[in-house]
Amino acid sequence: MAGRSGILVVMRHLSLHGNILVFGGGSLFLTIVLLIGMGLRQVKRPSTPSKPVPTLVEQAPAEEKQVEWLPVREAPQRFQRDTHMPNITEAKVSGARAPHMFSAGRDLTHIDDKRVFWESDNDTNDDECDHSMHKAMEEPLLLLIELVHAADGTLEVHDAYRASGVHNTRSLHKEGRAIDLTCDELGLEELAKLCWSAGFDWVYYEASARGGAHVHCSVKPDHVQP
Repeated sequence: MAGRSGILVVMRHLSLHGNILVFGGGSLFLTIVLLIGMGLRQVKRPSTPSKPVPTLVEQAPAEEKQVEWLPVREAPQRFQRDTHMPNITEAKVSGARAPHMFSAGRDLTHIDDKRVFWESDNDTNDDECDHSMHKAMEEPLLLLIELVHAADGTLEVHDAYRASGVHNTRSLHKEGRAIDLTCDELGLEELAKLCWSAGFDWVYYEASARGGAHVHCSVKPDHVQP
């Protein structure tokens, strides 16, 4: 076979899908074209760039907002010994004791705060609980705790709800609507001012009390902060 047209061209091509035998006759030119074309098919297509993976950025926690505890009344310039605010009787302001209207299970609540000295927690000779008091006492007392703490003092609770014992039959302690307080760091006059500012309905700087000087506060059974 002397002529080019008579040359049998045997091509063995490795494709992407396996081995394929290609037979054919023709010119050398056609053979070259076929080989180039098949070679181009094996050129890898450029890969599609992958989408960037979002990076999780940890944000610093937001700063806690500082709660500002503000007095609900303006403090008096002076609070004299053995005086009370307002200058009328406790029964007319906070209301007289009403045993038929009071229910310990319904009306009392338990208040605790580690910044407060609770006398009953440190007195083993008495079974009273100074944490127990009328629900109406909660708002002014919690505000007072904050005001005393802000003034670098430690509030001391000496008497709250007492069903029996040292108080007379008309005492609002028997309904948990009265509380006796002291504060060594601030003194009783300053404490009495803060008690008034905290919203108690009746505040008495009881300097001549037989059981020791203290500030006596009371509230109405339906107390609403000023």
